[in-house]
Amino acid sequence: MATTIELNGRVREGRGKGVARKLRQVRRIPGVLYGKGVPPVLIDLDEREFTRAAAGHSVSNLILDLKMDVGGTVKTLVREVQTNPVSGSVEHVDLNRISLTEEILVEVPIEITGLAIGVKNSGGIMQTPIRTLAVRCLPHNLPDRISVDVTALEIGMAIHVRDLVLADLTVVSDPDTTLVNVIHPAKVEEVKPVETVAAAAPTEPELVEKKKKAEAEGEESK
Repeated sequence: MATTIELNGRVREGRGKGVARKLRQVRRIPGVLYGKGVPPVLIDLDEREFTRAAAGHSVSNLILDLKMDVGGTVKTLVREVQTNPVSGSVEHVDLNRISLTEEILVEVPIEITGLAIGVKNSGGIMQTPIRTLAVRCLPHNLPDRISVDVTALEIGMAIHVRDLVLADLTVVSDPDTTLVNVIHPAKVEEVKPVETVAAAAPTEPELVEKKKKAEAEGEESK
């Protein structure tokens, strides 16, 4: 099931790149708290607290009990996390207000487990076309990940969304979507060496004319 962590948050007044830059300099993460029927709220979080609390969890389905300095505790779901491409530090967080009695729509990571027989014994190649699965469920039923066991897959076999047996949630993705399949290994065609035939160098017209002229002059001198 989904992991719930507690974090402290603050309402912030300023907006824009300059404000966000100053917050990051003091290790605060700028963010936005969204909610149905209420205007977005600009917030900021402690970077070290967020990083420590989220360690080891998939932030795509992380539930936060956000203790705000104004308005009390708000139950939220992480909507988006932006990170610095170089340092990996968190630069921005978007959160959604949620209700424990209303279903939410989220993308859950797919976890492949086991080693397919077709790969192990026959040298097949395993393909995983998608990495996440769209599901709808109550917040307390939200899984951290969806495990797919591929041990029994032979070459030519596949597992589709319709093959999953999942409790307490509804899969929104197309039932015919392929989660994983095993295909034949790629054939390496032998390339035959190209035989090189030495061709006689063409005779240039100018040289032919000079040769005929020399032969004619020789005949006249006789």
